[in-house]
Amino acid sequence: MSSKKRETIGNFEVVGDGVVTRREVLIMGALAAAGSVAAAPTLAETAVAVQSPGAGDPYQAKDFSSLVKKNMTGLSGNQIEQHLKLYKGYVGKANEIQGKLKDVDITSANATYSPLRELLVEQSFALNGVVYHEYYFGNLGGGGGEPQGDLRAALEEGFGSVGKFMDYLKAAGKCMRGWVIVGWNTRDGKLHPYGLDMHNMWVPASTIPVLVLDVYEHAYMIDYGIDRGKYLDAFVNNLDWEAVGKRFARARKCVSGADATT
Repeated sequence: MSSKKRETIGNFEVVGDGVVTRREVLIMGALAAAGSVAAAPTLAETAVAVQSPGAGDPYQAKDFSSLVKKNMTGLSGNQIEQHLKLYKGYVGKANEIQGKLKDVDITSANATYSPLRELLVEQSFALNGVVYHEYYFGNLGGGGGEPQGDLRAALEEGFGSVGKFMDYLKAAGKCMRGWVIVGWNTRDGKLHPYGLDMHNMWVPASTIPVLVLDVYEHAYMIDYGIDRGKYLDAFVNNLDWEAVGKRFARARKCVSGADATT
């Protein structure tokens, strides 16, 4: 990967600092688990420089770099830094797909294969990869603990106690392959956890994300190898409940009930 030209590697092209694939992040995690990460080449040595999004692109990466230097307990700066590179990759792909959809051939549209079909499928994958990561990084960097106020009351109403909710959240995190989305369901006016195996698989309609947990292996393998349980403990210990509470307050202002779908 020594070429300096723009390259596409699956869904994991990133911008600015170069290309980092999900495979490379997983390899780093395996090496870390084996105690060999010091001998491994750095991602910078294997990355390909690519262009950053232009000013006219619809999606621009948010700056979550403060998380790298925050010294979060259980989530290393290196883990967050590599994860942010993957996030930037989704931003780049979302922009690229949006551009290609403007000129795609619609005369060949076909449900088995056509350029339009493939772009539409990957559009939802890339866009959700952007949005869910922004929610995820946005609810990190806090001191953990427990929520207060209306959010606490809603969790107690739905689960009996905050402790039971946290147990449910961790259990959901162990059984899903991509994401756990705790969202405000505008159809019934309640908070519910939902599980996604991919960015665009089983995305709940009429639901506003309030708390987002990434359980893809790239979110934790550098720090924990395959020990997802320890990662889930670290995640909840670094939750920013203030950020989650603000999202909850905004979500509740939306129309709920049967009128939400009119």
